[in-house]
Formats: sequence, C-alpha cells, structure tokens
Amino acid sequence: MKIRNQLLSILLCAVLCFSAFAPLGCLASAEEESAWAASWSTSPVNTGYYVGSRVFSDFLLNASVRTVIQTSVGGEKVRLRFSNRYGTSALNITAVRIARTSSMSDTAIIEGTSLPVTFNGSESVSIPAGETIYSDAVDMHTENLEKLSVSAYYQSFSAIATGGLINALSYVEMGNAIDNLTFSANAPLTLNSGSITYHTTPFLCGLDTYGPGNSCVVLFGDSTLANNSPMYLAEKLYLSGATNVGVAQEAIIGNQLLHDITGATNISNLYGEAGLTRFQEDVLDQSGVKAVFVKIGLNDILHPLTKSMSGLVPAPTVDEIIAGYQSLINMAKEAGIKIYFFGRQSWKGYTREFYGSEEGDLVWSQQADDKLAELNNWLRYFSGSDGYISVTALNDPQDKTRIYAPYTTDGAHLTDLGAQVLMDLIPAYAFNLTSLPSIQEYYAAGNGDIVNYTPSNLYTVYTPPTTNDSSSSSSGQYDQMTGGAVLQTDAAATVPNTTRITLTNPAGETLTEIILVEITDPPESATVPTTTGLTAPEQPQTLTTTAKVGIAVFAILTVVVVSVGVVYGVNKKKSVD
Repeated sequence: MKIRNQLLSILLCAVLCFSAFAPLGCLASAEEESAWAASWSTSPVNTGYYVGSRVFSDFLLNASVRTVIQTSVGGEKVRLRFSNRYGTSALNITAVRIARTSSMSDTAIIEGTSLPVTFNGSESVSIPAGETIYSDAVDMHTENLEKLSVSAYYQSFSAIATGGLINALSYVEMGNAIDNLTFSANAPLTLNSGSITYHTTPFLCGLDTYGPGNSCVVLFGDSTLANNSPMYLAEKLYLSGATNVGVAQEAIIGNQLLHDITGATNISNLYGEAGLTRFQEDVLDQSGVKAVFVKIGLNDILHPLTKSMSGLVPAPTVDEIIAGYQSLINMAKEAGIKIYFFGRQSWKGYTREFYGSEEGDLVWSQQADDKLAELNNWLRYFSGSDGYISVTALNDPQDKTRIYAPYTTDGAHLTDLGAQVLMDLIPAYAFNLTSLPSIQEYYAAGNGDIVNYTPSNLYTVYTPPTTNDSSSSSSGQYDQMTGGAVLQTDAAATVPNTTRITLTNPAGETLTEIILVEITDPPESATVPTTTGLTAPEQPQTLTTTAKVGIAVFAILTVVVVSVGVVYGVNKKKSVD
C-alpha cells in the first residue's frame, strides 16, 4: 500500500508539472515567432545647405517620392519609420504606399502589390519638428534581400531638412503619383562631392519586419561603411542559414565620433551628429538589435588635418577618442547589446578631393598614423569590448600604410570587393555560429549579384508596367543635382522665399545653379533633437526573459508545494486508516 501511494503521488506530481509547463512552452514559442527587427535603415542627417548663418534646403510641394530599398531580413509584416529630426516645423505626409519592386524600370512596381500604409489608422500623418514615428504594421510577406518601393505624397510644402544619404535610391514625380506603376523620373536624387555620391532619401529612415525569431545587428560608422557592406553581410548570414538576422546600416559619410562639425564647411552638416550623440537613437533604439559593429574615429583625426577644415574643427587627443569609445561600450553594455570594433584602417594616398579641386585637401602624415596605431592597440587589448576585428587584410602587401588598390576607390573608401573583404573579417562567433561562408569567394565564383538580387518566391511575379492615369503633372521641373521639386505656381501654397545659389569650386569654375528655400529660425548646431517622439505602434504583448524565468520559478514552487501536500495527505490518510 505504501509503495502504491508513493507511485500515485509521483504520477500526480508529473501531471501537475506537465500542466504547469505546457502553457509556458507554447508561450515561449509564440514569442520566438513574433519579433520585430530592423531590416533596412539609413541614418538621417540635416540636409540643409549653409551659406554663412543662413540655412537653405531643397523642398517638396505637390510631389511624390518613390524610394527603392532592399530588405536584409523578411517577415510577415512590415512597418516604416519616418523622421523629422532636423525639421523646424511639422512634416505633413498626405499618403504612403509600399509595393514590391519590378525589374522593368528603376521606378517600376509590380501591379497589384501596392498596399496603403497608415499611422494610428489614418492615411495621413503630421510629424512634429524633432520627432520620429513608426507607421502601423502592414500585413505584407517579405523575404530576405527583397527590393521594395515606398511611395509618399507631399501635398503641402515640405522642406527637406531631414534625410538619409546612403542605402536607397529615391525619385520624384510631380503630383500624387504614389499609385503609378512607374515614375517618369530617370535619375535618383543625388549630390556629388569629389569622389563621393550622396543618394538623398527624404524623411524615410527605416523599415522593420515582423517574423520568426527576427533580430538584427547594426553597422555603425563613417564613409568606410557607407557602401554595400550591410547587404554583403546580410547575404553571408542568409547563405549560412541564419535567415532571421537583419542588418541595419547606420553609417554617415564624414561622420566623427566626438564632435558635430556643422558650419565648418557649406556641407559639413551632411556629416551628421557626433557618433556619441546619435548612438542611442541610431543603434540602441533599433528594433530587435543584438549587436553593433563600430568603425568610426578616422575622421576625428583626419578632418583637422585638411586644408578646408584646418582650425575650424577640434583636434582631439588619442585619450579623448578612447574616452569616446569607452562611452559607446558603456552604453551598449548597459542596454545588453554586444559591441565589436573594427580596427582603424590605412589611408596613405587618400587626398580627399573637395568640390572638384585638383589639389588634394589632405596630406598623409606619420604622426596621424601613429595615433591610429595607438587607438588600435587600445581597442585590441584594453577596451573590454566583445571583440576586435583587425582590418590589416585590406592593406597593400607591399605597403601596410596603404589600402590594396583593388579594395579602394580613392585610398580610403572601399570598392565592392573591399567591402566584401571587410565583411568576411567579421567572426562567426559574433552570431553564435561556428562558421560563415566567404562572401568574397561567393562573388568571385560568379554566384552573387546583390544589386540585382531577386528572391525566388511566389510573391515576386514581375508584370510589365501598363499605362496608368494619375494626377501627376507633366510640367513639373526637377533639379537633378539636389533632388528637389522646383516650385510650381500654386496660389494656395505658403512657401518661404527661394534663393538661387551658384556652386563653384576653388578654381572659380561654375559647377551648377540650384534653387533652394531658406529655412527660418534654424536650430542651433549644438542642440540635440529630442527622441521622445519615437513611438512604436502597440503590438501583441510578449514576455521578457525575466518574466519567463519568474513564471518558471513560480510554477516549480507551486509543483513542489502541491506535491509535498499530496504526499503528506496520502501518508496522513494511511496513518488514520
């Protein structure tokens, strides 16, 4: 009888354990299947043009912008992030659509795939100055590396004071053309400076996807990461089987770690806020972020050495830059994010052509290189980061002070081959993997084509664009250099004064003339925009790891208490019997 009662007690305990943990297991699985993660991003900057104390900007009026982006991780839902971080007044967006991109032309979308994007249930949205918002979730299946087109209509006057400069191509059409299968514009919004081409993306700065176990990593840095690096890394991960990891690109051409340098030159505001300032919003606030790879600090040393900015920007010491790196490490660790640093790269031979000048703006020096070596030594041995990634593989075998010619466009910035080599240096352990395929070898074998990559799925069926009636005006003029819609006659529109600016190079040669609008009451360069407006739409609630551990402990204690009670009750009954 005693043995039978003990067996019954054990059986009852087992049943209680199963009933307690079965729902917990289902809940944990549900969480893994429903996670938001950054799939595409670009860092917004102040896109104004400075002439002394006056700030000018390109603008939109009764115009549509179509932005072609490429996902890094897919999912069952998407949501968009729009920013008015540097605006001085509210940004009004009349309507937004998202569609699958067609290969029939640069601006074509696939017929029947365009979906409306809403904001708190409304088709239009007003974004206060200095704020960033998410759209509502859109039920749209997407796959890794798939190209999407986001079209936004700006009916009222909108100064383009906030925009990304890399990682997307944007086109403008006059009128409401967001449902058109194609735009008539045949060139994206661009701005050229020396060897660098900026691709302007007004206001749109992110796309998240919602899929099984989604998470993301961030590439954070300067122009040496402002290339196809994130897509090569995303493709490496996809080939490895890690198909639920997105890659967000938060690199800004000319960006410094320590200082904002707005006002140093007419376009130095395009170099963005200091890395320390933007790290929270551009990295730690990304959806699903688990790790960040940092490549920044070169400009902190080189900018003060240039002829164009000598005496106009601070010249930090090595110790000051190290303190900046330590701040990034502290911020990342406090947020529970892994942080890895690329080494400071070689740069001899980089002269930094500026506004078409034939005379180099920068001269290599051993003293500057020694500072970079000190930074590398600290990052490798003393930083306490989660990893150091040496970039000596980029060096010329015959001269370690230079980047190997096939890897660089100008001595500092990377070619596609150089970007592939750089991404192959990232260790597999950073993704909890035992190995990662070489993206350089993959492309060398003729298998890769990231620019024209088309996922093979049932959701991407290309249909030739057909004639589509729209309200877009064929008389709209368009400025190809700065990407702005030139002001049209509209008696009802309230538009600030416009100014024609002539751009010249140091030799006095006229480069172009552009029409810009003057922004009144520009924000002070030292003012950090508020991020309190960054609000995500409500999503199904999921349990954090801490909550699940708490539930597990509670369940175990409940089972133990009940089991002890059962055993005691059975033995008590036996003694009474």
